[in-house]
Amino acid sequence: MNTKAGLTFASGLRSILRQDPDIIMIGEIRDSETAHIAIQAAMTGHLVLSTLHTNNATAALTRLADMGIDKFLITSTLLGVLAQRLVRCLCTECKVQAPLSDADADDLHLAHDLIVSKPKGCPHCNYSGYHGRVAIGEFFKVDDMLRPLLKTSENDFEIREIMRGRGMQFLSDQLIALLIDHTTGMDEIIRVGVKEA
Repeated sequence: MNTKAGLTFASGLRSILRQDPDIIMIGEIRDSETAHIAIQAAMTGHLVLSTLHTNNATAALTRLADMGIDKFLITSTLLGVLAQRLVRCLCTECKVQAPLSDADADDLHLAHDLIVSKPKGCPHCNYSGYHGRVAIGEFFKVDDMLRPLLKTSENDFEIREIMRGRGMQFLSDQLIALLIDHTTGMDEIIRVGVKEA
């Protein structure tokens, strides 16, 4: 990019569109101008893949609306959103078991007698207590049944509750599953964001 020469992210994207590609990959939608160009490209039959900074998959609706994209354009062009996180795994050489505190059990709606694992630290993990990572993700698929609801919903929390009823697995669900099966610890699921859903 060279703004002095007039080569901006948006102008580069417009130039790519003149080549009439079938698929366009945009590194990141970070401003209103890029968002509008991406939506226009999607409306004219291009498959647009991009990244967007949000807390979860359904928050992409609010983020695009904040960038000035009309709801009817979002609902007619958006096919799906994948939110993902990397979670540190507890070191298998040194992790230790401990009971989950009552306060944490209440917050996560888990049994009070649940035993989980926590980090300790050893030479194998460089005394961090963690070794390796695992990816988790939630996929928000926009189908014809959901499109009318997207137009009338006030916020993405409503959509999230609807998707929970339809069986969508959230990041928080996966984090709790990783805690229960001793893959990661309570500190890590709080760091990653277990409370987001």
